[in-house]
Amino acid sequence: MRKFLENVDSAKEESITDYLVWKWREIDKRFNYLRVTPFSRDRERVTGADFELELWLVGRTFHLSFAVQAKKFIKRSDSYVRRLRYPNNTKAQMNKLLAYSRQNGRLPLYFIYTLSSSTICPLSVADGAIYVADALVMEEFADGKRGKRVSLDKLLKEAKPFHCMFCCLLGTQGYFEEYFHRAYNIYIEGEAELPSYARRLLDSSKNQDGQGVSLEPEERVRLRAFRFVAVYDMRE
Repeated sequence: MRKFLENVDSAKEESITDYLVWKWREIDKRFNYLRVTPFSRDRERVTGADFELELWLVGRTFHLSFAVQAKKFIKRSDSYVRRLRYPNNTKAQMNKLLAYSRQNGRLPLYFIYTLSSSTICPLSVADGAIYVADALVMEEFADGKRGKRVSLDKLLKEAKPFHCMFCCLLGTQGYFEEYFHRAYNIYIEGEAELPSYARRLLDSSKNQDGQGVSLEPEERVRLRAFRFVAVYDMRE
């Protein structure tokens, strides 16, 4: 991921997410995804349908689901409070993410795509360029509760490297309860039912890019805020 950001510095969030899901699928066949709708700048302006990913982690005795919004933050300082209040300083995008998560029992997260590095994880991943943050913490930044001018370093102090999601000694459930406890305690009330589209993706892990898996019309309508829906099979 880091090499992609370094060499395609003009890439926007949607292109980075395209690369992420393609690369993840390439290196790990336990991951499978389905494109819900092509990204459209015009559609974003009309509907706000620009969330990147609904992600399901499925284990033998649990499953967790996330609603993910992505931001590409590169500069050490870049009006980050205002950028989190997208669009037009309204915070409408963030509010919609939080509302969807509350209505559907998803954990609202932000993926921060960046070239900055952090030493908060004992495991070094040289090509890592993704940090995961609790959307409620990002809302505090957006609301100015942590200052009107926020540096990238300050944002990343409240985030965790993406790979920690899968290798943390706390285990998957414990990891989210510990590090994303604000949103977890509000949005996760027991296990949300694994929907049929997630089950179909889970059962079709041999297919590339969701081939052989499709969404029913009503499912596509309900998921229209997302570009991708994905599952990661952690049962083995």
